[in-house]
This record gives sequence, C-alpha cells and structure tokens, in this order.
Amino acid sequence: MNFFDRMSLGQAAEIANARETRSGALIVNARAARGGNIQDYLGAEIGRPELGLVRVYRDTDEVFRADSLRTFGHKAVTLDHPTAPVTPGTWRGVARGHVGEEVVRDGEFVRIPMLIADQEAISAVRAGRRELSVGYTCDLDFTPGTTADGRAYDARQVGIVVDHVAIVARGRAGPDCRIGDERPADGKTMRALDQLTPPQPQQRTTTPMTDRTIVVDGHSVVVSDAAAIAIGGLQRQNQTLVADNLQLTADLNTARSGHSAAITAKDAEIATAQRTIEARDGEIVALKKQLTDAASPAVLDAARAARDTVMKVAHRLLGDSYDAAGKTDAQVRREVVAKAMPEEAKTMSDAAIDGAFLAVAAAAPRDQLRDAISGGIVPAGGTSVQDKAYGEMTNSYTEAWKQRPAA
Repeated sequence: MNFFDRMSLGQAAEIANARETRSGALIVNARAARGGNIQDYLGAEIGRPELGLVRVYRDTDEVFRADSLRTFGHKAVTLDHPTAPVTPGTWRGVARGHVGEEVVRDGEFVRIPMLIADQEAISAVRAGRRELSVGYTCDLDFTPGTTADGRAYDARQVGIVVDHVAIVARGRAGPDCRIGDERPADGKTMRALDQLTPPQPQQRTTTPMTDRTIVVDGHSVVVSDAAAIAIGGLQRQNQTLVADNLQLTADLNTARSGHSAAITAKDAEIATAQRTIEARDGEIVALKKQLTDAASPAVLDAARAARDTVMKVAHRLLGDSYDAAGKTDAQVRREVVAKAMPEEAKTMSDAAIDGAFLAVAAAAPRDQLRDAISGGIVPAGGTSVQDKAYGEMTNSYTEAWKQRPAA
C-alpha cells in the first residue's frame, strides 16, 4: 500500500547554509520521516471501506529498521509526486535529484542527504517550497494495540520500502512529520495536502495531479480523485450485491429446509394412510371369511332348523295365517311372547324374550297332526322326506362347480 509522509525543510534562513556545488546544484541534509506517530485515515482510503476512522501507527522499530532505512538511499528526488512509482523507465521524466547513501537516525526522525540538481526544483526550494513528502509502500497489520505511552491504534505499518522523496509546497502540516493525507474540515474524506495548494510545476511539462492510493482486490493502486470516487462507489455497490447474495442464499436454504420438512410430513401421512389401507384390507379378508363360513351347508342347515323351530311355535300360538316374511327370528320370538304376555313383553330385553320364548314354546299345546304335516313324512328310523330333499338340493348347489361340461 502506498503512503506519503511529509516533513519540512525548515524556514528560508535555515536552508541558506545549504551547500551549493560549482555547477549550481543544491545539497541539503533534511529530515525525511518520523517514527512513533499515529495518523488517522478513513477506511475507504486504505482498502477497508467498511471501517470508519482508522488510526495507523508508524512503529518506531519499523521506521528505523535497518532494511527500511537502506531503501532511502539513491532514490529519486522529485518535484511533487509522480503519477506512478519511479522506475528506470520513468526516471528521466521525473527525477530532479537523488538521495545520498548516508541515511541515519536523528532522534525520532530519519535524516537524509539530498542532491537537488534541477534548476526548477532549486528555484522552488529557494522560493519557499519547504516540505518533503516521502512516497513509500508498506503493509498494514490490522491488529489493534496500544503504544508504550498509552495511545491506542487500529493498525500498524510493517515492511516499509521507500520509492521516492518529493519536494512539495508548504501545506497545513507545518514542520511536523505526518502522513501526507489530512482530514478536511468537513470530515467526509481525506485529501492529499498537495490539493490544498496552488498548482505547481511537475515533471517539467505538467501541473501537479491529485491522486490517491486505494486497494483493489488486495493490490494497491494510485489513481486520481475522480477515479477513486468511482471505484469507491463500485466497491460499495459490490458490497451491497454480496450482502444481497448472502441474504438470497440464506432465504433459499430456509425454503429448502421448509420444503424438506413438508416432504417428510407428507411421507408420514402417506405411511399412516398405507397402514390404514392395510388394516381395512385385513377387515375385508375377515368379513369375506365370515361370509364364506355363513354360506356353508352346515351353517345354512342350522339356520334353517332354528327358523323351522321358531315358526312351529309361532303357528301354534299365532295361527297358520301368521306371516313371518321379512322378519328375523328375534322379531318372531318377541311377537310370540307378546301374544302370551302382552304387558310383560313391553319391557323385556332381547335376552329375556329368548328365555320367555322357550318357556312359552314348552307350555304351548301341541297338535300332533300339524307337527307331522309340518315336519314331513319320516320313515321309521330315517330322515323326513322334506329334509332329505332339501339336503339333496343344497348338496347339488355346493358340488356343481366340480362337474365339467362334456367335451
């Protein structure tokens, strides 16, 4: 991630003793960086738009680390910040001098020797352009902590590598070392200090360009203010789309869970219905068996004999004209008992009627001729002709399926 630290070269009187070479170049020893300070950034400026204000700590151990100090040596001195990192391909267009090799710690500052060899840059310094802004890259460790003197921070710089040292117009920072972005009065964004000064010559042919460093997909890039605003809008839109997608995914998972639960409940209903059907099938089989058993010759014969017994008693007590068509044996027995004991029969249960019927039948006068005729002619020691004929008829019906038609 790219940052800019700004330091003052001092008042004009302070640089009057700067050494000028025979060729007119200017040699200056300057404070270029400071360690142990904390600067405020908006989250959007450091690739974390979801954060508000971020306090960035320039750890003294990192600033004065030997590997970091060595990166100052032999770096380009520019007039205002170039639009891209300084490389051999861009050196000729942006360099106005260079930093020497003797980079040392001076208390809480880094002191560097500078050779300013370009006349436009020399004139700008002599005219009052006093401040330096160091362009460098570093990583941010977003582990919050507290400095030794009790100041809280949200992130700290690590792996500092210097790219160039820019001579810039005096800004609001004054002579103190600070990160080269400062929050304006409206508090809405942090603008580079260069934007707050009149345009100055840059790279011999162009006016200063305002730019910002933003992070896109984990990569630090330097873009103009307009591009940074556009990219920031796209990043916020992307965050909204990601949040919407997460919500839709959660809704889909909820719907799937509900659908699965509905299927499970319906499967349970189907299983219950299947068990009910199987139970009904069992009842049907039992009823069919009962029907088959009820239609067997033995059952039919027993039912016929019971009916004949009931009807014999009914005819004796109720007369030969008594018609029992459509009446059950129980109904016939109740009518016989009611004939014999009208008042008592009104309150008697079916079981009581059955008992009373047996008593009434036993006491009823018997007509031997009627019994002989109703019972049919019975040879001595044999079956009545009527019963024999009925048995032969029933047998022919039950055995008919065994007889096949002649071919």
